[in-house]
Amino acid sequence: MVRLALLVSAIVALSLSFGVTPAAADFSVNPPSGSWNGYTIYLSRACHDGNDGIPGGPCIPNSGCNGYNENSQSVATTWDAAAITYYGQGGLRNRGYKTIVGTGTASQNIANSNAAGVNLHVPVHSNAQGDGSPCGGSSSSGNNGTHMLYVSSSGNTCGQKLVSTLGPSSPGTNDRPVYRSNLGELNSTNAVACYVEVEFHTWVTGRNWLIAEEAYAWRIGYGIDVYFGYP
Repeated sequence: MVRLALLVSAIVALSLSFGVTPAAADFSVNPPSGSWNGYTIYLSRACHDGNDGIPGGPCIPNSGCNGYNENSQSVATTWDAAAITYYGQGGLRNRGYKTIVGTGTASQNIANSNAAGVNLHVPVHSNAQGDGSPCGGSSSSGNNGTHMLYVSSSGNTCGQKLVSTLGPSSPGTNDRPVYRSNLGELNSTNAVACYVEVEFHTWVTGRNWLIAEEAYAWRIGYGIDVYFGYP
C-alpha cells in the first residue's frame, strides 16, 4: 500500500510534464502536441470485483511471491506503458496515442472506457497458478509466461501481436493467447478488449521480473502499435 500511495503521488507530480489530466478515477495521458495519431487506448489496472469473474468486494487483492501485490504493480505497469520512455523505446504517449489509465474497479473501468469511446481496451494483470499460496506455482519456465486473454476474433488478433512483442521478454516460455468467456472486461466493453496477463506472480523468477516494469512496459505499447499498423 505504501508503494501504491507513493506511485499515485508521483503520477500527480509528473502530470504537467506528461500532459496528464486527472478525471474521475482515471488519468488521461496525451501525446506531444500535434502528434496524436487519432487512436485512444484504455489501460485498465488490475482490480478484480464481481464484474470480472471473481465475486467479492470492490477490489480484491491478489498476492504473489515475496510480498508481491498484483493491484499496485499493475498501476506501475500501466503508467509506464502509457507515459514513460526507457531503453530508447517509447510508451504509448511517444507513439502518438492518447491513453486513459483506469485506476478504478473493473466495473468502473468498463463504464469509463465505454463512455470515452476508446479504440482498444487493455486490462493489465499478472497471473497466478498453483496451490493457492502466494508462491505456490510451478518454477518451470514452461509452465509460466505471458498470456493474452480474448473473447472476440479481433481480441485474438490483438493478443497475438502482444504475445509477439511482450512474451519474449518474460521469463516464462508458455506465451500464448487464451480464450476466456467469463470476464467482464472481455464481455462488457464496447471497444475490442485485449487482456494482458503479463507473467505469473506465483514463482520467484516471474515475480522478480514483474517488479522491474521499466524494462518491459514499453512492449505493451509496441504490441498495440503493431496491432493498429503503426498509424
